[in-house]
Amino acid sequence: MSTCLSLGSVLVYPMRLLVLLLVLLPLLVAVRRGGAADAYCSGGYRADFVLDTEDAVKQGAVLLATAHAQSSDECEGACCEDPLCNLALMEPNGACALFDCVYRNRFVCNRFQGRSGYQTYVTKALYQTYLKAPPRKGEQRPPIAVGGRDLVVQPGETVVLNGIESHAPGNEIKDYSWTLKRANGTVTMEKTEYPDQVRVSGLQSGSYWFQLTVTDSHGNSATDEVLVQVLTPEQSSLFCLAAPKVGPCRASFTRWRYDAVFGICRTFTFGGCKGNYNNFLSAEACEAACRGITAALERNAPPPVAEVCGSTCRPGQLVCDSSCCVHKSLECDGVKQCVDGADESGCSKLNQTFNRLVEIEVDEKKARCTLPPHTGPCRASFTRWFYDPLDQNCQSFTFGGCDANDNNYDQKHVCEESCQGVTGETGVGLFFCAGSIAVIVVLTVALLALLTVVSYCYFKRKRNNAPTSPTETQGLNRD
Repeated sequence: MSTCLSLGSVLVYPMRLLVLLLVLLPLLVAVRRGGAADAYCSGGYRADFVLDTEDAVKQGAVLLATAHAQSSDECEGACCEDPLCNLALMEPNGACALFDCVYRNRFVCNRFQGRSGYQTYVTKALYQTYLKAPPRKGEQRPPIAVGGRDLVVQPGETVVLNGIESHAPGNEIKDYSWTLKRANGTVTMEKTEYPDQVRVSGLQSGSYWFQLTVTDSHGNSATDEVLVQVLTPEQSSLFCLAAPKVGPCRASFTRWRYDAVFGICRTFTFGGCKGNYNNFLSAEACEAACRGITAALERNAPPPVAEVCGSTCRPGQLVCDSSCCVHKSLECDGVKQCVDGADESGCSKLNQTFNRLVEIEVDEKKARCTLPPHTGPCRASFTRWFYDPLDQNCQSFTFGGCDANDNNYDQKHVCEESCQGVTGETGVGLFFCAGSIAVIVVLTVALLALLTVVSYCYFKRKRNNAPTSPTETQGLNRD
C-alpha cells in the first residue's frame, strides 16, 4: 500500500501513464537496433561522422562490400553477418559500406570527420579492443601491452617479437613475459639483451599465437597477442606468386608485391579494393613473407581453384549465388569464376561507393590533432608533444624515433598553436556512444519496473473500489 501511495499524483491518471509507457518502451528499445545477435555484435555508433577512407585504406583497412540498405539497422546487420566486418558506414543516400579496420592486429581507421547525414557503427569486439576512451585523470590506469603487428614468414625464418611500444600511463613497466599460447608445433624462444624482446626460431608451416604480458610497478598487468603465420607451399603461391592485382576501384595507393622471376619485391599501384594476397604495405613485410621463393615454385604451384560446389564455403572463399564457392582473391578480377557471375556483379557499385568516400574533404587539422600518441617500434628516446582532444591540451610522450604519426610535435607551443580548439567530439576518443547501450539497458529496466508497479497499483485500486452489493453494481451499469 505504501508503494502505491508514494506514487502520488501518478495514480491520478494511471491509464494515461500506462499508455505513455507502452508507447515509449518500444521506441526506447529501438534506439539500439536488432535482437540478441545485434546486442552481441554492436559496440557503438555515432551519427554525423564519416571515416577518412583514403587514410584508412592507405594504412591497410579493407573495403569488403557495399550495398543499398533500407535502414541503419539493415546496414549494421550486414556488418554483423560478415565475420571480417568490424565497421559499417551508412551514407545519406542509403549506401552501406562494410570495412575491416584491423590490419595485422592493429586498428587502422584512426581518422574521422564530422559530416551531416553519415552514420558509423562498430562491432563490440573492435570497440572493446581499440576504441574505449582511456581512463581520465584521477583514475588508476592499467598498463597497455603492445606486442607489435602480426607477421607472415617462410618456414625456417627466425623472428624477433618485442613489446617496446607497451606503456604504463603514469607508471612504469617492471616485467615483460612472452609465452606461446597456441601452435601447430614447438619452437625455441630465447631472451635478448632487451627485457621486452624474445627471439623465436624453429618455425614450421602453421599458425603460432604468442602472448605478451606486461606488469607495472603496482602489480597491474595487461596482455596482447601476436600471430605468426608460417606459410605452406600452397599459401606461398597466393602470397608470393600471384600476379599484381589493381582491383576494380580506381584510386591510387602504392603497394609492394613479390616478383618471383627476379626474387625481389617491387612497387605497384593498387586501386583501393579487392586486392589479392600479393599486396603488402611495405617492402619489409613483402620480403619477410616471400624471401627465397623462386619462379620454379610457380611452375609447381596449382592455381586457385575456380568454382567448387557441394561443400560448405570456408573462410577466404566467396559464396556464389548458387551456393558454390570461389577463392576470394579471384573476386573482381574481370573473369567470371561463379557460373552465375556473382563474383563480378557488385564490383562496379563498389568502385562508385569507394570513389564517393575518398573524395570527401577532410579537415586535416582536426584529423591530425585527434590521432593517439604513437611511440613507434624504434628504441631511441625523444620527448615529443601530442594533443589530447579530450583534455584539450598538449602532453608529452616518449617517441622511439621512427614510424611517427601526424600528432607528434617537437615543442609544446607548436602543438598548442596547431591544435587549438580541437575537441574530442571530432576524434576517435569520444567517437562511439558505446555508453548509450548501458544507459538504454538501465532505462529499459527502470521503465519495466515502473510499468509493473503502476499496473499493480492500478488494478489493486480498481479492485478495492469495486462495488460489493447488487444495488451498487446496477447503479454503475446505468451510468
